[in-house]
Amino acid sequence: MTDDEDTDVTGWQRGAHAQTLATPSRSRLRWILLALTPILIGTAFVIALPHVQEAIVVVRALGSTALIAAGAASLAEAVSLTAASRATQILLHPAGPPFRHVLGVDLMAQGVRSIMPGGAATSAGVRITLLQRLGVTSSAAASAATTGVVASNLVLSAIFLLGLALTAGSAGSPIVDGAATMVVLLVLASIIGVWLLLRKPEKVRDAAVRWTRPVRRVLHRPTDRTVAEYVDALGTGLGRLRSPPLAGALLGWVLLNWTADFTAFVLMVSAAGAHVPWQVSLLTYGLVNILATIPVTPGAIGVVEGAAIASLHLAGAPTAVALVGVLGWRIVEYWLPLAAAVVATPMVLIATRRRPARSSSRGTLGTLRWRWRPRRWLHGHRSFPPHRTVHRR
Repeated sequence: MTDDEDTDVTGWQRGAHAQTLATPSRSRLRWILLALTPILIGTAFVIALPHVQEAIVVVRALGSTALIAAGAASLAEAVSLTAASRATQILLHPAGPPFRHVLGVDLMAQGVRSIMPGGAATSAGVRITLLQRLGVTSSAAASAATTGVVASNLVLSAIFLLGLALTAGSAGSPIVDGAATMVVLLVLASIIGVWLLLRKPEKVRDAAVRWTRPVRRVLHRPTDRTVAEYVDALGTGLGRLRSPPLAGALLGWVLLNWTADFTAFVLMVSAAGAHVPWQVSLLTYGLVNILATIPVTPGAIGVVEGAAIASLHLAGAPTAVALVGVLGWRIVEYWLPLAAAVVATPMVLIATRRRPARSSSRGTLGTLRWRWRPRRWLHGHRSFPPHRTVHRR
C-alpha cells in the first residue's frame, strides 16, 4: 500500500471517529424531532375533533361524483409521481438506469421521507445511495439529487407567487404576506446563488462551507467536505442545464409533477363541497407545500393538514368540508404513494443486489467501493456519499 493510500485510510478513520463522537448530539436532535411529531399531530387532532361529527355527515352526503373525483385524483397523483421520475431520469441521462428502476428509487425515497424526519435531505440521501447501487457514479447521483431538489423548489415557489399575484385583490392576511415576502427573498437569493455558482464555483463553495459552519457546529452535521461536495454536485448539474433542450425538458416534467398534484388537490377539495376560487386553491396549495419542506415531522404530518384546512376556511369553506377535502387529498398524495413505496421496496433492493455499484473516477473516490448499509441512510446522509468502505490493495 502506498503512502497516499495510508494517508487516505488514516484520514477516513479520523473522520469516522469524529462522527462517532458526534453521534449523541445527532441522536438528541433526532429524538427531539420524533418527540415533536406526536405533539403536532395531537394538536391538529384536537383542533379538528370538534368538527368530526360534521365531517362524518359530509362524507355520508357524498355521492358517486365524489368517487369519480377520487379516482381522477389518484390518476393525477400517478402522473405526478411519473413526471418526477422522468425529471430524475433526464438529469441522469445517459448513464442512468432504466426508468422502472428510477421510478422505484423515487418511490422508495418518497416513502422514507414520509416516515422519517429530515425532509428533502433524508430523501436525497436515500436516492443517492440507491442510484449508486444501480450503477450510477457518485458524482452523477449527487448531481441529479441536488439539482432536482433545486428545480422542484423553484417551480413550487413560482406556483405560490402566481397564486399570490392572482389573489392580490382579495383581503390580505399578515401570515400570507409574511410568507410571500420570505418566498420572494428566497427566490431572489436562489437566483443570485445559481448565477454565482455558475460563474465562480470555487468562491461559492468556500463561502458555503464558511457560512454554514456555525450551524453545523451545533448540529454536528454535515462535515465541511460534505457541504463542499454538495455544492460541486449542484454546480455540475446546473452546468448541464445551460443546454436549452435539457433545461426545457427538466422544467416541463417538474411543472407537470406539481400541476398534476395540484389537480388532485382541487379535485378532492371540490368533491367534498368546498367551492373556493381556483386562485385561492393555488395559493393554498403553494403555501402548504412550502411549509411541507420544513423537516419538522415525517411527511409534514399535521403541518400540511392544519395549514390547508385553515386557509380554505379563511377562503369561505366550512371547516368540516375543508377537513374532508384535505384529508381526502392527503390519502392520494401521502398514503397511496407510501403504499406504492412498500410494494416497490423489495423490487428495488433486488435490483440493487444484481447490479454492483460503479465507483467514481475522480479524486479519492476511485479507490472506494460502496457497500449496502441501510441504517446509514435511514438516519439521513451523515457522510457524502452515505457510507464508504476502503479496501486496501
